Amino acid sequence: MRQKIELVTVKDIEDFASAMGSVQCDVRLEGKDENGCAWSISGKSKLAMTALCFAHGKSTEFNTVDWNTVECVCDQDIYELIKPWAVGSMLETA
Repeated sequence: MRQKIELVTVKDIEDFASAMGSVQCDVRLEGKDENGCAWSISGKSKLAMTALCFAHGKSTEFNTVDWNTVECVCDQDIYELIKPWAVGSMLETA
């Protein structure tokens, strides 16, 4: 499945990573930086998600990440787990 998501605060990151801890397969966050270059990080890693956001100069809110391009990608249908952070409808399923 592929779903656009938005993580705005450190608590969002912590809660999202905790929810992803129960998923038995790989969960990726994919997006593009301000120059349009693609990136991909683990959706289970608080460190990776926090580093991404801190790299954009924010400490508690991550408004400079282009959340219009961030998608959660997983081979399983985990929509019910990510629903609190989902934006719009599910883009595709496996």
